[in-house]
Amino acid sequence: MAKIGRRNGKYRQATRLMRLLDFLRARRFGATLEELADEFGVTERQMRRDLEAIDAAGYSTTLSLNADGRTRVVVEGSAARAVPLTLRERYGLLAARRVFDVLADTPFAEDVDSIYSKLAASLPDDQRAELKTFGDRFLYVPDGGTKAYRGKEDILDALMTGVIHRVRVHYTYKAAATGETHTGLLEPFAMALYKHGLYVLGVGVPEGEERGVRQTYVFAAERFTKAEHVRGDHFDVPADFHLEKFFEDAFGIFRGGKRQQVVVDFDASVRGRVEARQWHRTQKIKSLRGGGLRLSFSASDMTQVVGWVLDWGAHARVVAPAALVEQVAGMLRAATKQYE
Repeated sequence: MAKIGRRNGKYRQATRLMRLLDFLRARRFGATLEELADEFGVTERQMRRDLEAIDAAGYSTTLSLNADGRTRVVVEGSAARAVPLTLRERYGLLAARRVFDVLADTPFAEDVDSIYSKLAASLPDDQRAELKTFGDRFLYVPDGGTKAYRGKEDILDALMTGVIHRVRVHYTYKAAATGETHTGLLEPFAMALYKHGLYVLGVGVPEGEERGVRQTYVFAAERFTKAEHVRGDHFDVPADFHLEKFFEDAFGIFRGGKRQQVVVDFDASVRGRVEARQWHRTQKIKSLRGGGLRLSFSASDMTQVVGWVLDWGAHARVVAPAALVEQVAGMLRAATKQYE
């Protein structure tokens, strides 16, 4: 655990140094040591060490004293222009950043923060100050909980490297249903964000098995216990793989099997909530007597349909298919027994 902690600490330090370099490059006249320490939440002493690390990496920083006695830092080659943003664009920038709060402790959150910092650093001082006041004007509230990725920074970085550079990843994965662990090579085609969790789409070949029929699966990122990209071991994404089409017959993140027609009736009390959202690309809505409505769509996997219907409680009733009716009814009977 100590080794992992040290590795994650180095990762966060390296990320901070890159953000610091980007921040200074975006400001023609640099920033004071006090401003930098405040911006990155460290002491001025730590900031001096960070600047020494940047110099050691081959970048040239210049420290000078202002008329008021404060130390100013400038990086050679700093930008001479600011990025013009309207008030609404600055607010939109903050809103987009807050959505990624659910991916805390992942490279995605680090990268979005870095982009935000680069743009913010290029703004005039008055606009940067105003941007900070937007912190209490937008909040993304996740529903259904968020997944924990602390300690998996290196694993996620390897998976992202595989997706970006099209290289295979040597992995160890723990299955959710059985708890079994298997190791192999993964060809990661893409990543998806679903219910505040990251998923990897690709072809996994367990060790000891030959590469036969290439079937694309969905892997939950948090269930990887090890991942390391294999340098130079490139793969080609099948020509018939298209990310959006992959989920066309899915309800949620799971897919596979024969497509079935799902029919669910809702009572009048929840009609407004049902009509307010697009639940599936194939959905059709029909009004029922009494003010209710019937929602129908086609999907290939019923796993998440079951949970979705149960969320509506007594306000929803499955009409078809028959297997789904029995599955939902069985779940309700089992739940009732818990209160007998």
